Amino acid sequence: MELNVRQLTLSTDKGKYGILLRAEPDHMVLGKRLKGAFKSVTTAIKGLQNVQLEEFQKTGTIIVEGHELHEEDLRLLYTFDPSAGTSAQYEAHSDAQALVLLDVTPDQSMEDEGVAREVINRIQKLRKKAHLVPSDDITVYYSCQPPGEYLENVIQNHNDFILGTIKTSLKPYPVPISAGVIIEEKTRLKGSNLDLTLVKGASTVSSPALGLACAYINLKVSVDGKKQDGVILLENPKGDKVLDFVKLKNVIVKIFKLQTAQLAIYHDKHELTNGTDLMSLNGKTLYVTSGVAPAEAVMKTDTMLCQYVNLQLVNAMPQECLKGTVGALLLENPVGQNGLTYPDLLHETAKIFGLRSKKLKLCLNDTKAKEITTDSPMKMLNMKTIYIHVLPPTAES
Repeated sequence: MELNVRQLTLSTDKGKYGILLRAEPDHMVLGKRLKGAFKSVTTAIKGLQNVQLEEFQKTGTIIVEGHELHEEDLRLLYTFDPSAGTSAQYEAHSDAQALVLLDVTPDQSMEDEGVAREVINRIQKLRKKAHLVPSDDITVYYSCQPPGEYLENVIQNHNDFILGTIKTSLKPYPVPISAGVIIEEKTRLKGSNLDLTLVKGASTVSSPALGLACAYINLKVSVDGKKQDGVILLENPKGDKVLDFVKLKNVIVKIFKLQTAQLAIYHDKHELTNGTDLMSLNGKTLYVTSGVAPAEAVMKTDTMLCQYVNLQLVNAMPQECLKGTVGALLLENPVGQNGLTYPDLLHETAKIFGLRSKKLKLCLNDTKAKEITTDSPMKMLNMKTIYIHVLPPTAES
């Protein structure tokens, strides 16, 4: 069965839809750390109220049974409260990590989109019949007879949608005489004759944009006589988990293993404060000291200090209350330290997109080819884009 979804609405107004937050512990992380106290803390975590979890979203910390817990310790999940009075309007379903409220009222636009999906299905079946693979460069030509009828209008009105799925050019007849025809097919759909022709050659799909996908800052740290360089991501995924000034200082202390609480962060000669707009500093170099402004002789840099990879979620949406499908990972941080391994890459990728319970396949393109494995040298991934495919529960490893 195929489900056509015409419009996806993302909302933070949980009360409007009767949505509540609940929390689950990260068993691997907390189990090792809390040991005998883990069972009682788990019970307390599951009993946390919506208002407590909303505050946790803002601060990133919460005290449970006397233990201070952080973002990496808990998974925040949505749940639907049927007593809120919206159950008559929506069909609700949750897999414990994502909540979907589905308005099942049909309309003509949904019917049209269903027809567009069937056109896509016919094209993909023709590809398979011709023994083509997704990486083969082709162009699809089509003709609808009689012209100007319902089917042709649907294809024209949903052209972008069709292109986004078949990932190749779609053009109306006539087929150029010089074109190398691979396969042709005549079929019927919605009262019209639909002719499809696949020919050799296609326009090149553009590569992902260069540069780090998330906002970031370079850091030059000079504290307690020790100098280190590194990078802090100001968001990850893009648009999610945006750092404020307090969180930035906490991250700096953690990554650079600093003992002193007296830290000052400077951009040029200007010290950052709680009111600083960190996103306006994207790509800039900041200086961290134990309180004094950096010396005039400090050299600036406009280049990314750490090696990195960009992340692109391909066939799923992020979970755990996240929205962004693009992210990034640093292959080292600080510079020359904490080199990322393949297990780290899998674990951190899943954590970034809230997919810690899912099986992932990491590839260097969006067609599941060029898979990254334990034998892949991590440093060769620098500045590349990794495409994340979420595998079904029954998929073989």
